[in-house]
Amino acid sequence: MASTLSKVQDEFTEAANYWNLEKLYIDLASAKGKGLTPVEKKILRGLLCGYSPAEIANAIYKTRSSSSVRVYLSNGLYKYIESLLIYQTGATIKITHWSRVTIILEEAGYKIASFNQSDLKNLLPEPLASPLYLISSNARHCDWGEAIDVSIFYGREQELAQLEEWIVTDRCRLVTLLGMGGIGKTALSVRLAQLIQDKFEYAIWRSLRHAPPIQVFLTNLIQFLSKNSINFSESVSVADKISQLIDCLRASRCLLILDNVDFLLQANTYTGNFREGYETYGELFKRIGEVLHQSCTILTSREKIKVIGSNEGAILPVRSLHIKGLAEIECEKIIKAKGLILSEAEAKLLINRYAGNPLALKNVLTTIKDLFDGDTSAFLQENVLACGELRELLDEQLNRLSNPEKQVVRWLASQQELVLTSELPEHRIPSLSRRELIEALESLARRSLIYRNAASFRLQPIFLEYLNEQQRDCQRQEIHSQPVKQE
Repeated sequence: MASTLSKVQDEFTEAANYWNLEKLYIDLASAKGKGLTPVEKKILRGLLCGYSPAEIANAIYKTRSSSSVRVYLSNGLYKYIESLLIYQTGATIKITHWSRVTIILEEAGYKIASFNQSDLKNLLPEPLASPLYLISSNARHCDWGEAIDVSIFYGREQELAQLEEWIVTDRCRLVTLLGMGGIGKTALSVRLAQLIQDKFEYAIWRSLRHAPPIQVFLTNLIQFLSKNSINFSESVSVADKISQLIDCLRASRCLLILDNVDFLLQANTYTGNFREGYETYGELFKRIGEVLHQSCTILTSREKIKVIGSNEGAILPVRSLHIKGLAEIECEKIIKAKGLILSEAEAKLLINRYAGNPLALKNVLTTIKDLFDGDTSAFLQENVLACGELRELLDEQLNRLSNPEKQVVRWLASQQELVLTSELPEHRIPSLSRRELIEALESLARRSLIYRNAASFRLQPIFLEYLNEQQRDCQRQEIHSQPVKQE
């Protein structure tokens, strides 16, 4: 028993070189009401060394399952740290993700020196996995391309924790982030990559907004992952290049983030199919999800891709996460960062109207500041949803719809309550058969433009407002176009 306790106490001792552990132990014991246990101290030191709950669980319990460590965190250490901060600063902070611990404690003054992750590379035991998944100790290689700056990032702790669990612990091979335009998929992908990049030998971020030909795209990736050791002749087929990329994903643990995948998909038809000339991207994503390798590819898209849907599942290595609007408290931070002073009622009205969509909120706050001199009530009296970038984004999403989808969204926009499928008889939309109606609803759901609650469907709030505003504009134009009656 004594030897086991000694081993627990000896784990992650390097943390003492960078953190004032003695003071931290005493202060947390005061917040707890009694001293920390050896296991609590060990988990705390592991976090301070930059290790995830899964890696700490591997050190303590010799398993990659992080459930026990997460219980210690959520029921213990997180609460002690939160209580400590309330006592010291009066600030109420809710810890929902392990990566926040070091940031919070550093700001509280407990860090005494800079920390180098490589100093601790031999502290953890080998991962409990096949040799295929052992990560090389070589220096990490990152290529962030034109990834956006996320030094100012709001919320998403729950999504980050979920995605890290899928990618680091569950070893998912393909993860898709889905959501409306402006909801924050790109920012989330970059922030996630920053948090987990040290678990990979290679981290690559690429935007597909300009739809690069797949031959060029694959060559670029393979040359980076192979350190330019592979050269291709012009006769090499796309299939061979995909196979070569899979070999790279087997040889090294790589993190690929591919943004704006929806720019490769067809418009004016049901969603999920690739544009002419880009069908082989579908084959690429399908093989990345199906074939055994040790890497992970993250896709961001406004629309769900058909070809990978059959391989997706809650316990399968291919998964998707629907990104929703920011929480009210995070939206309030955006308002504050814009330098506007809103009443509680005005802030709540804007947040609800734009459903926590960060781009929409930033866009409208800029309009209020620049055109209305910061007068939110004056803007609200105009009853205008959006202009500029947000308007262009919504126009683009509407223009991508097929004709049946456009009929369905305009029908849904006229409804005030949740609409059950049984309440969508064919005579309401006479030009659509029952089959076409269901297909249109399925396609709209894959575009993240409607959401479901059991058998109910409703438009996303911001898209509903946009369509209603369009309808009002059309009515005004009709009135003005009518000839004036002569008496």
